[in-house]
Parts: sequence; structure tokens; C-alpha cells
Amino acid sequence: MKGRFFSWQMLTSSGLGVILLFEWGYSDYSRNQLQSIMDKKIQADYQADELPQLSLSKQSAESFINIVERPLFIEGRKPLPEIVETSSEASTNDQLDDWSLIGIYTKNKRQVALFRKQNEARKFLKLNEDQTISGWQLKQIQADRVVLQQGGQEKSVMLRNPRLPSKTPPPPKKPAAPRQPAAPVAPINNPSSENENNDS
Repeated sequence: MKGRFFSWQMLTSSGLGVILLFEWGYSDYSRNQLQSIMDKKIQADYQADELPQLSLSKQSAESFINIVERPLFIEGRKPLPEIVETSSEASTNDQLDDWSLIGIYTKNKRQVALFRKQNEARKFLKLNEDQTISGWQLKQIQADRVVLQQGGQEKSVMLRNPRLPSKTPPPPKKPAAPRQPAAPVAPINNPSSENENNDS
């Protein structure tokens, strides 16, 4: 009887092992089939067209000034004629006060100061260090100013006028914390008054 029981155990174990191997193989097969179907579906849904090649030329910094100064959606927007002086010498009869510093930028690893003539909105002048404007030599370009020199005299021109702090009223004072009400006062029992009430 032990032999029969042992053979039934072996037969059952072998059968279960075959079933497990079949399920394991079938799950791998199903997973591979599902993956191939999904890959085909993704390829069918997504056809990547070649993007058009753009050849963008590098623009100068001055070409963007027009965009900043004139909003795109204004009535009567027309291109303005631009007059740019690129020479290192501005006309000598111009005064330095006629020019305002409107920008500082880096071009080809060199700092450039951009000036605009105040009376002529479209007249610009780009200067590197050691170039001159109205007889003044540009000695140093910093992040927020330029230093100009004429003879032994130096002048610093700020990029923008600093804003003065606005006069704001002082913050309101915090209201005082509300007081806690006092505990109610219990009437004091006066034994002499009770005796008088009882006598009456």
C-alpha cells in the first residue's frame, strides 16, 4: 500500500510540475505576443514626419531693440528707419549729456555699451572699451554703469536711474488684545442681615 501511495504522490507531483511549466511558458509567450502587438500599434499610431530644417541666422543685438521698444499689437505699426552709428567716433559737436546709456551686453566675449541719442529715438551708438563718444573715452564697462574719461576728468554714467523708495505709510499698529472679563462677584452673605430678615 505504501508503494501505491508513493506512486500516486509521484504522479500527482509530476502532473503539477508539468502544469506549472506549461503556465510559465504560456505566460512568457503571452507577454511576448502582447509586447509585439503594442509595438506594432505604437508604430502604426505614430508616424514621425521629418521636421523641416530651419536655417536661422544669428541676429545682432540691435535688431531686438525695435521689438522691446515697440509692442507688436499697436495701431499703425510700421517699420521705422533705423540709423545706427557703428564708428568709434561720434560727432564732436554732440554733448555727452545728449546720449543716454540704454544697455550693456556681451558680444564675442567683449562687453559693449549701447547709447541712444535722447532727441533722436532711432540713433544708436555701440561702444567697446577705449572708444570715444562726444570726446569722452570709454574706460570701463561694468554691469550697471560705464566710466568715461576726458583729459584728467572721469565721469560715471549709470545704466538706469535708481528708483527712490516710495513713501509708504507706516504699518498700522496692532490692536491691543481684548481684556478678559473679570470673574463675577458672588454676593457676600452677611450673617447679621439674615438674622434681621428672620426676625421680621
